[in-house]
Amino acid sequence: MENQKTWDFDGWAANYDTVVARGSGVHMCYEEVLEHVAEVARIRPGKLVLDIGTGTGNLAIKCLLRGARVVGLDPSPKMLAVAREKLGDDPRVEFLVVADPFLHIPFPDGRFDAVVSTYSFHHVTPLEKPRAVREMVRVLKRGGVWALGDLVFWDEQAEREALRRLDWLEEEYFSKIVELRRMFAELGMELEAKQFTPVTWVLWAVKPA
Repeated sequence: MENQKTWDFDGWAANYDTVVARGSGVHMCYEEVLEHVAEVARIRPGKLVLDIGTGTGNLAIKCLLRGARVVGLDPSPKMLAVAREKLGDDPRVEFLVVADPFLHIPFPDGRFDAVVSTYSFHHVTPLEKPRAVREMVRVLKRGGVWALGDLVFWDEQAEREALRRLDWLEEEYFSKIVELRRMFAELGMELEAKQFTPVTWVLWAVKPA
């Protein structure tokens, strides 16, 4: 049994946007990563998007600016309070508090045109990642796109090397691209990947039509 790490998401809420705006450390290329996730997910007018780990709503906002409708899930009420304050009463977005948003998505199969997430999936344990991938693909329409921007490594060796070289990088539940490719291949999906920083990648895959 893995020892589950804990994070104070509510405690981060007030300062989160200030921290990511600095664009340093794990948040290098933050805006570029969010923009690329929205681009590869084919966010367009009329699309319905699920944003998992939406936090203060930064990726949700980029999707709304592209004309989509968005449902954002997050375990932190205070993070979502910030998101709601930023977006006011925009009828195109709905935020829901969900304790395990990657593992228990409260929607039926095939509901969304795109399932996206940024800087959140590294909170899911390695044992739970395959289940989380299946759950995200479950709610994706046929022909829909799954897209992720996160702290990711090609394999375990790349992770060990980064942890050795980068004194600001803390050990968390980082995904490995070689492992995710196997998970998506089992679902009939081909995983694409683009690296933005030594620790940050954007990944995406299309559900078979």
